[in-house]
Amino acid sequence: MDIKPGATVSIIVDIDYRKEIVETKNSIVHDVEGDRITIAQPDPPISRTHIDKEVYLTYLDRSQNEPVRYGFPVRIAEFIKDYVLSGETRTQAIVLFRRGRTEPHNLRMFFRLEPPGNSGIEIFIHGKKVNILDISIGGAKFSHSKVYPFKLDEEVEVLLIIGERPYQVNARVINMREPENEKMQRILEIVSIQFLSMDGLVKNALGRKIRDIERAIRFKEIDGRNP
Repeated sequence: MDIKPGATVSIIVDIDYRKEIVETKNSIVHDVEGDRITIAQPDPPISRTHIDKEVYLTYLDRSQNEPVRYGFPVRIAEFIKDYVLSGETRTQAIVLFRRGRTEPHNLRMFFRLEPPGNSGIEIFIHGKKVNILDISIGGAKFSHSKVYPFKLDEEVEVLLIIGERPYQVNARVINMREPENEKMQRILEIVSIQFLSMDGLVKNALGRKIRDIERAIRFKEIDGRNP
């Protein structure tokens, strides 16, 4: 199932990666023309400051035995002040353009996962591999052996490996701290970064990988409880 006029959708407008808070706006689909989707302006409204920004549209598919939420990235293209619904009925609307394919959606993909060592996800910064402590499609936390002097709010280029495929992603340093272990403080630093330029393709790839890792971890836990 894909979205159709009249469908209820939730738009993920903003994510506070430090507090792990996801801001969503509920709306109704007015029209769908290919990749162009017109929705009602939510209440409270989406700000015009979001024009040209990429957000995430999700909807619930109730066609199966159990409801499943799907979603895909969209770009906010236009705000319409007097959208014609029917006859003389006019309302505020927002035009979105699809930026990626439909995927099963789970808000957990926005929260941080602690990947095992063989997860298939790697991060390199300035050619040096760092040790991933946790990761989400919004950012990551890692430790490194002080090979590079990170600065708060600095933008850095990240080489993100998902499976065997490399992706270039820009990121901002949002936190730095020393390990609690005093002996480790001399050689290690813990850094948190927020991904800035991750397009829909990379988000989908990382989101799928995170779900695969979560699924493998759950199966392993279940097998451990049932020898």
